[in-house]
Formats: sequence, structure tokens, C-alpha cells
Amino acid sequence: MGYNTTFHTMDRIKGLSPQQYAQQHCCKGDLDCSWYHGNWHLLKALGVVSTSAVHSDSIGRLLEQAVLGTVEPKILLSGSTDETLIRLVHKTCAALGIREKLYAVDICATPLAFMQAYAEQNGIELVTVHTDILEFETAEKFDVILTHAFMGYFDEAQRPLLVRKWRQLLSDKGKIVTIQRVRPASSLLPVSFTAQQSSRFVAAAVEAVNTMDAVDRPEVATVRKAATDFAKNFSIHPITSRSALESLFTEAGLTFQTLEYYSLDKIGELSGPSVPSDAEFAHIIAGKS
Repeated sequence: MGYNTTFHTMDRIKGLSPQQYAQQHCCKGDLDCSWYHGNWHLLKALGVVSTSAVHSDSIGRLLEQAVLGTVEPKILLSGSTDETLIRLVHKTCAALGIREKLYAVDICATPLAFMQAYAEQNGIELVTVHTDILEFETAEKFDVILTHAFMGYFDEAQRPLLVRKWRQLLSDKGKIVTIQRVRPASSLLPVSFTAQQSSRFVAAAVEAVNTMDAVDRPEVATVRKAATDFAKNFSIHPITSRSALESLFTEAGLTFQTLEYYSLDKIGELSGPSVPSDAEFAHIIAGKS
């Protein structure tokens, strides 16, 4: 089983590791996300969680279509756990010879801080807004709203509000660009790790540590705890059919410019929510009707 184990001793913000920063700045109480944002960078480096980089080529192609004809597109990142989408946007726009104006909205301060740090290190203009996307209000209108696998963080009642909010934030010719997993299921209940999936997830994370260079290698106990906490807490609200996904856009007054379904060929022993396993994903560009 192969993993991407490029690891840079964890980027730090103001001298704090992701785990330390998350403990201080993540949401608390019922919305506590420190287990997620604090462990994400490590688990990403181990290759056991599915990031937007899995779809980097596809996101680049969709974004190229969406920004066609623009000179300085305003692009809103709606939910992004790390810097991956910023990097993809910057690379795509640079190849097209245009300069993007990036905005990022997130309910948690932790991912925004790491995104801002990456932007500053790479000379990228980025405005961050710390708020719930459903409550985000601005006079700005965006040429592109870009997101990846974000809709699963909203339940059946909230999801139409999310898509309508995206439409509200679009310019007249603006486009929503997203890749979203479809999980055929008989229930709308949140999808979590089963006991077997959790055990395999933790084992895979520990196994991946052994492929790392010694200088970058975290303690096995640290990895085991990170993977255990992630598997214990992670759940996602499934989109259970193509029609359920598509109706969210059409009922919000949006028209598909691109709507294609692809299977991610990652068949293996590792499975569960938010892992790079075999799945069907919708590739979407949608604009105002």
C-alpha cells in the first residue's frame, strides 16, 4: 500500500504546530473541530485522508473553463482545510496569464491562518473572513466560487441554504466550481467510520510512518492518537443520489455548464469517509439561470 509521505515537520503559525494552534483557535463546544484541523496536516502527509489534491488536474480544467475571458477574477474559496486549493488556483491562473483576487471564508480560524500564511509566503493576494458561510454577507460579487467536497458538511436541511448562498454571492456571469462525492445509500444519516474501517485507518497511518525520513518522522504514538481521534469523530452527511445533488442547483436557480460523473480509482483495503478510496464524484460548473 503506497502513500504520499512528503512531510515538512509541520508548518507552524506564530511558532505553534497545527495541533497547538487548533487547541487555541478552533471552534469550541458542540462545534469543536480541533480534532480535525489539529490532525489534518499530519494525516494528509501520511496520505490516509482524501484532499482536493486528489482531483488537482480536474479542478484545474474546471477552473480554466470558469475564468475564461476574465482578467482579474475574484475567486471565493468556500471551505478549505489547507492551502491546496490556493495552490491550485494560483497555478492555474498563472498558466493562463491572469492574476486572481482570492477570498476565503471559513467558520474556523485555524484553516484560515494556515491559508493566509501560505499566501503570504508565496506572494498571493488573499482576504480571509472568519464566519459561517451561511451568514457571510459582503458587497463583493464573485466570478468563481470554488469548493471541494464541502457539501457533505451540511445536513439535508442546510444544504439548499448553502447553494442559495453561493448563488447570492455570484456575479451575473459568475460560476460555482465544485467536485462533490455522491454516496448511494438507503439512509440520510451521517456516514462515520465503522469499527473495522477505523482499525484499518489507524493501522495504515502507523504503517506510513515507517516510510518517512527519520528527520521528519513523528512519534508512532502521536500518529496513532491523531488517526484514532480523527476516525472517532469524523462523519459526513451523504448526498445519496445524482438527482439529489442536481436538484440542489436547479432549485436554487442555477444551470449546469458542466456536469460530469467520474469514479476515483483508488480501490484498496482502506475505506471510510474522507479517505482516498474508490468513489463517484460529480464535476460541476454552474451559473445563474
